[in-house]
Amino acid sequence: MQQVAFDIRLALLSEDSMAFTLHLYASFLALGLGAIVLLSTKGTMLHRIMGSTWVLAMALSALSSFWFGGGVLPLLGHFGPIRLLSLWVLVALAVAVLAILKGRVEQHRSWMRGAYLGLVGAFIGTLAPGRWVAVQLGIW
Repeated sequence: MQQVAFDIRLALLSEDSMAFTLHLYASFLALGLGAIVLLSTKGTMLHRIMGSTWVLAMALSALSSFWFGGGVLPLLGHFGPIRLLSLWVLVALAVAVLAILKGRVEQHRSWMRGAYLGLVGAFIGTLAPGRWVAVQLGIW
């Protein structure tokens, strides 16, 4: 019995499991914090701190997803089409951050809104039948 408990703990510390846990927490943080940032007053120190935290959470979510399999349509090795979205998120974050650093507020706002809407779309996708989040929430 003690060996089984040890094996389970060891499995929970595997690279795949750690990537999944990081992805899950970063994604949920980005989902909640992103809504707050989008609805809050812009340009304040609080907005900058929360926005920077959101960008970090989004980047961690996208980067951690590269450890997952490609699903039903692997295109290159274990990378599937969904990884293209992760790559796109990283591009969008970079463009948005560079835009605000150059004072291009409208460009920044547009890319950030788009990145957040993409995150919301990805979350809705996790609610599909058989997906882990949907099962854990008892939806299906």
